[in-house]
Amino acid sequence: MTTLQLPRLFQDGMVLQRRMPVCIWGKANSGSLVTIRLAYATAHAVATDGAFSAYLPPMEAASGLTLRVTADDETICISDVAVGEVWLAGGQSNMEFLLRDDAEAADEMQVDLQDVRCYEVPKIAYPGQENDRDYSKVGIWRKACGAEAKYFTAVGYYFAKKLRAELDVPVGIVNCTWGGTSASAYVSADDLTGNLKPYLDREAEAQAKLNPETELDRYRKLQHSMDNMPFDNSMSNLAPIKPDPAIMASMAEMGELFLSRYSPFRPCGLYETMLKPTAPYTISGVIWYQGESDAAYADTYEALMQAMIARWRALWKAELPFLIVQLASFEEMMEPLDFVPIRAAQERLTRSCEKVWLACAMDAGMRYDIHPKHKRPIGERLAAQALSKVYGKAILADSPAPEGAKREGDKLVLRFAHAGDGLTLSGEKPETLELIVDGVVRSAFSASVGGNELTITSPEIADAKSVTVAFCQHPFCTDNIYNSAGLPMLPFVYTLEA
Repeated sequence: MTTLQLPRLFQDGMVLQRRMPVCIWGKANSGSLVTIRLAYATAHAVATDGAFSAYLPPMEAASGLTLRVTADDETICISDVAVGEVWLAGGQSNMEFLLRDDAEAADEMQVDLQDVRCYEVPKIAYPGQENDRDYSKVGIWRKACGAEAKYFTAVGYYFAKKLRAELDVPVGIVNCTWGGTSASAYVSADDLTGNLKPYLDREAEAQAKLNPETELDRYRKLQHSMDNMPFDNSMSNLAPIKPDPAIMASMAEMGELFLSRYSPFRPCGLYETMLKPTAPYTISGVIWYQGESDAAYADTYEALMQAMIARWRALWKAELPFLIVQLASFEEMMEPLDFVPIRAAQERLTRSCEKVWLACAMDAGMRYDIHPKHKRPIGERLAAQALSKVYGKAILADSPAPEGAKREGDKLVLRFAHAGDGLTLSGEKPETLELIVDGVVRSAFSASVGGNELTITSPEIADAKSVTVAFCQHPFCTDNIYNSAGLPMLPFVYTLEA
């Protein structure tokens, strides 16, 4: 009988983190001496209560290695192991979004990047679901070679490709995502207290309306229906979607089961079934693209993300860097959604939480499609943040953000951090700017950029007590002001009092 076991993540083609102690864990007979070897590195552990864990010493980048784990008379050999940089990609559908649906997919299918690899954590929402769905095409390490690349998270692919080019080491992405999920799905129940308790209250209220004897069967049937529903994510919507009756029926059923005991959308569920089985796989940090499903609760989103980040760092026992995508410009797909408050909460999070950085995606958005089809700029902007903040490269990685202002007669001059060699426009003039003077919106003004400044000119400014400039404060809008690194300006509201 086989007793030595490793987590599913440990498979041929895996990427292990360089320059850090690497955790290897699994199951073995209690009392067994477990020996772990990778190239010149060796670690030992004694299994206790049927489980073991040990840390291999830090290694430099390498590839083509074999990991051997031995206990008693059993040995597991994992081949084609690379050592490099490993990042976890988390969030909902925009991080889940596959490269095959990206606007540049055809070109990227021609790549042969043996050292860019991706593992998709199987989507398991409840214990035993692994027996209810076909998982044969997930839970394996893939290489960015030809058609295999299409199964990568698109954002994760472009992120990894950029890191590979700049660092010249193997890069692995662990894709832990589920479309439509709230950040509350990735925390412990202990985290949802105080102003976050309504997440649990809504769950309890929803589950009280369900029959526990039929709930699982209903959810299984719904999941089967959703798994087999055709959906072309590669299409670009030119108008709001009007779903067909079959989709509407499934959505109505999903509405009733949305917070079911078996639903991936319930609070804390995926933390138990997907995240905890992934930890403590040694990683360099997290790239995160999520927030759309928390738009209705934007007032607590910053606190929710603070709780989630703290929980993940405790789980990994490391101060993991978090690189977050600020939600793109968008208005309506099947219903209007307002992401302005979420974007503001994401920007505040970078100031209220250590080692959290933001990649702006405002200029990548689509008015009637919640899934931007050009993921390259998003992935590469995340990579720029990693290169700058985590790997210490001297590059401009932050989007322009206001840091001060002055009034000069009929002009308001805003000064921006992270302008680089100067602000530039895509187009003839700044778009999506609003001027509010003494509480009144003014339409008669001009605007220009130069150096690290944005200048607003209006006769009403000269004698005003209060002048406010709002930029990109609508669900869908045009962000066309960039710094010299090609990074779009962050949405902002700035007020100067007399």
